[in-house]
Amino acid sequence: MHGLLLVTLTAFIAGVVNAVAGGGTFLTFPALTGFAGLDQKIANMVSTVGLWPGSAASVVAARADFARIPRGMMLTFAIISLVGGGIGSWLLIVSSNRSFELVIPWLLAFATCIFGFSKPIARWAGRQHGHRTIGWTTFVAIVQLFVAIYGGYFGAGIGVLMLAGLSFAGLDDLNQMNAMKVLLATLINGIAAGIFLFSGTLVWSLVIAMAIASTVGGFLGMFAARRVKPQYLRAVILAVGILLTAVYFTKNYAFVFHRGHA
Repeated sequence: MHGLLLVTLTAFIAGVVNAVAGGGTFLTFPALTGFAGLDQKIANMVSTVGLWPGSAASVVAARADFARIPRGMMLTFAIISLVGGGIGSWLLIVSSNRSFELVIPWLLAFATCIFGFSKPIARWAGRQHGHRTIGWTTFVAIVQLFVAIYGGYFGAGIGVLMLAGLSFAGLDDLNQMNAMKVLLATLINGIAAGIFLFSGTLVWSLVIAMAIASTVGGFLGMFAARRVKPQYLRAVILAVGILLTAVYFTKNYAFVFHRGHA
């Protein structure tokens, strides 16, 4: 019961964090492996399913911003996101627990780096968005596909990656980009959550509690996103990401360190 309460509280905070600055997975993943005692692969699945309603709530809260996004772009990115999210979630299910444990520190390191360098990435992407050739459009679509595959498999940091991709695609307005990011993340995590529901490994008490908490947090977070300065929250999330990366490298690669001292 103590673990369930702490995971629920973490899910609420993660719902707010995802809407304001992104990076909620950096909070729920260690909460599920620590407070709830889940193995890392199942924790990733539970986190995806539990946080999905929070993303959906953020979509509802941001619906006014969708009117100014080109319909063709929205539909194209939505289809790509669903396909990529499905591929990524399937890859997670067929991979072994040990394989996931070995790859998770690298994914955390990647997500942390992307999160930390998000502003330079966004600035660079923004300078590239003027291209409108078929080749450039294809490149943007491939970028989103790989982001979606990564999102279905793990997902931490996909918000930053998608903001860069949307800059490539030609969106300039931050509210438009944030609304589109929330929509695509909801689709990616939604298809992944749908696939994970049939995996037979979910802990439903945690999933339901997280779903309720993240929904409230996600809805409130979209309103807070217009008032809170995200740089302070981002600094905290970045510090958490760095710490998690170090912890999981040490934990999951302990056999390498032990072998080196043998």
